[in-house]
Amino acid sequence: MGSIAKLGEPEQSRFRPQARHYVLNAAFRRAAENSGIVCCDVDTTPKGENYIVVNSAGVKISRIGLNYDEKCIRGAKHRSLLAELNENLEGYTPDLFSERDKSEGGVGTLGMLVLNINPPHGHSQDNMLDLRIVVPFTNMKGYHFNRSVSELLELYHTEQAVVIPDKVIPQLKKRLKEQEG
Repeated sequence: MGSIAKLGEPEQSRFRPQARHYVLNAAFRRAAENSGIVCCDVDTTPKGENYIVVNSAGVKISRIGLNYDEKCIRGAKHRSLLAELNENLEGYTPDLFSERDKSEGGVGTLGMLVLNINPPHGHSQDNMLDLRIVVPFTNMKGYHFNRSVSELLELYHTEQAVVIPDKVIPQLKKRLKEQEG
């Protein structure tokens, strides 16, 4: 809560990102469990903490946070393990929505990350700047897919105007020409 400039104790500036990480992981887990989706803790041996992976319909999703000024995902073993699932995507752009079988060269399991973009230290920490859905490259230097959740939700909530072509005038001209001829 508040900005880091208002915190009088430097240890709190280290604690806030850790607290944010664990609170958002707990919210991510609750959302998955309340939706009836399989959620599990996966550990990275030989080191590292357990991290949350949601597994649904051939997609594995985990959650991480990035600072507002970071362009690429920092390397970590669990992030790399998820990104390795996308190795089949590299080198060409398949149709992710087609009904292909794995034996036909399908994608298999897709590794995705939910990124919360954290605000700068001097700004209010009450809300994240953005929440993004990304499918990272295996080297974590870019993305196959990178969109804001708000952009994706707009696709579902925008009213699509149904355009009905007006064919009355052309048909009327044809009938008049037929009657005259």
